[in-house]
Amino acid sequence: MWLFYVLLSAFGWALTNVLDSSIVHNHEKKPMALMWSQSMLSLPILAVLFFIVPLETSWLPVLLFFGVLGYFGDLWFFHVLEHVDVSITNIAWSILSLLLVACGFFFFGETWGTMQSVGAVLIISGSLILSFYHQKVDLYRMLWLVTSLALLYLPYYIVKKMAIDDGVNPATVFFWMIFAREIFSFSLPWFFPKVRHIAINTMRMSWHFMAINAAVIVCFFLAEYAGTLAYKHGPLSLVAIVSNIQPFMVMGLAGLVVFFVPSKAPKELLTRQSVKLKILCFLIVFTGLALIADF
Repeated sequence: MWLFYVLLSAFGWALTNVLDSSIVHNHEKKPMALMWSQSMLSLPILAVLFFIVPLETSWLPVLLFFGVLGYFGDLWFFHVLEHVDVSITNIAWSILSLLLVACGFFFFGETWGTMQSVGAVLIISGSLILSFYHQKVDLYRMLWLVTSLALLYLPYYIVKKMAIDDGVNPATVFFWMIFAREIFSFSLPWFFPKVRHIAINTMRMSWHFMAINAAVIVCFFLAEYAGTLAYKHGPLSLVAIVSNIQPFMVMGLAGLVVFFVPSKAPKELLTRQSVKLKILCFLIVFTGLALIADF
């Protein structure tokens, strides 16, 4: 069952990434303003869930704190989308999965052996090859962007797994972490007049912008909740590993958008040479992930 939830979550995140890249590339580039406009759509959904989801938990302060930390990860994610192709940002999730495997070893009693070490080398190698040869991408800058993105998200997922393993209802974990993120996302721009002005102006944009934002929120909720259920039913390492099918989904979805709606295309270089290189590197990375899964 956990495999189904991971694949569903990966598809939701892939679609979210492509749609977010389309927004950044075609509409608005200010991360804080974008997240404010998306919070205007997600808060009504959370208001309904407030009366449905079980809310009591001793983990509440921890879930709220790391939910806010997830907000800063999202801010950085929008920043990264400005500078690299959306499929390359998914290298961050490969790095994140490697870090989560290590955390599974140290904190959750999961195993680590020779095959996991070889897998780690392949993951890093695939990332470096893609970084070094990809056109218009500075090696060191790209590595800094995606690695820092992975590190920002790491505590969020560790705490989520710890709370679920401690017996907290997955729906409760999902609700409070998203609630903290969205409340902070809505509140913070009001303290910065320039950002507040830009944020309010985003609500006057075209219906295309609002429609894409609405789709992002639906996909985001789907991905987050499916991912939470995956952490309940599966080990941290395996969930993190299998979720790295996401880059392949991103490339396919980005290609479909470029083909059918080129005016809303995300930032994604899809020349023949680029696609071949990306597929090769993702296969190297995914081979590494498969070796890490060899428990």
